[in-house]
Amino acid sequence: VTRMSLDTGTQFGRYEIRSKLGVGGMGEVYRARDNRLNRDVAIKVLLDSSLRDPDRMARFEREAQVLAWLNHPNIAAIYGLEETNEATFNQVGLVMELIEGPTLADRLKTAPIQFEDALPIAKQIIDALEVAHERNIIHRDLKPANIKVTDDGVVKVLDFGLAKVFATDSSNPDLSHSPTLLKGTEAGVILGTAAYMSPEQAKGKVVDKRSDIWAFGCVLFEMLTGKQPFSGETLTDTLASVVRGEPEWDQLPPSIPPHVKRLIQRCLEKDAKRRVRDIGDARYELDQIGSSDPPPVAIEAQRPPRRWASIVLVL
Repeated sequence: VTRMSLDTGTQFGRYEIRSKLGVGGMGEVYRARDNRLNRDVAIKVLLDSSLRDPDRMARFEREAQVLAWLNHPNIAAIYGLEETNEATFNQVGLVMELIEGPTLADRLKTAPIQFEDALPIAKQIIDALEVAHERNIIHRDLKPANIKVTDDGVVKVLDFGLAKVFATDSSNPDLSHSPTLLKGTEAGVILGTAAYMSPEQAKGKVVDKRSDIWAFGCVLFEMLTGKQPFSGETLTDTLASVVRGEPEWDQLPPSIPPHVKRLIQRCLEKDAKRRVRDIGDARYELDQIGSSDPPPVAIEAQRPPRRWASIVLVL
């Protein structure tokens, strides 16, 4: 027997359910108490539709493995998998670090973030992405709703690795509970949140770490302006804006350093070949703030012309 929601006080293995924290397209997240270690945790459980799918169950376990590989202070930690097989219900849960406080999306509902405050947040997001990319893991759903900043100023990126685990899923799950898309297409998979998708991601093409770099540019733009760089009245309008539209660049505060504006523009290049190639490049540019050195020249401008280009001209 399965059931969609867990009531307060339900015993989930060694954990006692305290409250529901949220609902996503594939599962629910609860606050729970680890009575053995006397600490609160977050537990993500699969929806019934996913629980009955052996492939989804296997991917859920692989998500746990992915998160375990990403042991980093700026990424929400995983503590393990917990399974129940009770008379009333059976479930499997991902037990994770509980991050208190509002998300970056909640914070941005009231006002943009001042550049001086946004800078350390951006650098910690970069740190989280860099360790993932070094392990060939792509987030594919980086957005303010998946980022929290603790009272101590520590950034925690949530749901890391989830999109990678489900990237090859060609089914059509229920999307009514989440703005995150997991939709099969003839060309591939549309996966992510529309307003933060890279153009290649929105088209269902194969993506790499440059899609995370695009999403980082979207998040940095939104932190500084309070507005998403790409939006629309409908999902289709938003995707069209991502593929063909341009952000309102004049909304960026005029006080930010010019090379930071250029960094955001380079992160949001629609052609992935012209986009920032490595998230470490973004950190380098942000580290120049306050330096006596002149801002670095765009990396693309420093690259020597490819030798085969002259051969093509000869032919």
